[in-house]
Amino acid sequence: MVYFAIVLMGAIPYYLFLKSPKPKNTLMIFLISIIGFLMYSISPSISKNMYYDIFLLMAFATSVLTFYLSYKTTNLMKLSYHFLFLNTVSVFILPYKVFSVYYSSVVIASALLYVIALKYIEIFESANFYSVKGLALTSPKLALMIRLTLMALGLYPPFSNSFSLLLGILKGDLNKIGYLVIGWIFFANFFMAFRIMKNTIFGAPNENVIYKDISGKSALAMTIVLLMLTLLGLSSFLEALI
Repeated sequence: MVYFAIVLMGAIPYYLFLKSPKPKNTLMIFLISIIGFLMYSISPSISKNMYYDIFLLMAFATSVLTFYLSYKTTNLMKLSYHFLFLNTVSVFILPYKVFSVYYSSVVIASALLYVIALKYIEIFESANFYSVKGLALTSPKLALMIRLTLMALGLYPPFSNSFSLLLGILKGDLNKIGYLVIGWIFFANFFMAFRIMKNTIFGAPNENVIYKDISGKSALAMTIVLLMLTLLGLSSFLEALI
């Protein structure tokens, strides 16, 4: 059952069959991934048998494929669940407790990006970010929420995504493959997040786009979620120091 749970979390790219950018399809992918994570939590032991290497290779291949496909889309709705499939491979190299914090953080931050995509649809009538640049000048609250969310997904401190992975390096028993996977996770998450940040927050505003900002209530709700990730990150950092 543990390998089936890992598949649901994102060890194979089943999002290719649900790749419509409709919000309900994205929400379905999130729900499947969360169900997989809950199933994994019931029986988190992964024994190193003949299936271990096969599923590790599948998960890593899915991560690489997802990173490649992320550069083929400018749709925030799709990119929100791409981060889930990019990071599932970490289940094979992180201790259960550390992985639980890390994957939960990825799910929360990805869900926040999903909410931002919904705001894009509400304001700009599309979740595509390519033509909507210069948000820092025109929609400062939305720009700040995007920046902080992408910092969490891009493994910037002080968010728990970053510090829980650091805890895994310090407390885990990593071999060469483990360090390879960790290096890949840092590289891929950073560049995926940076690409979105570069093409949304910065640059000159598009004169053909009518810019609006999110409400203060929406910004406050997102800030609370980000503060939770920060507190969780500081907890992981303190644990790493012990």
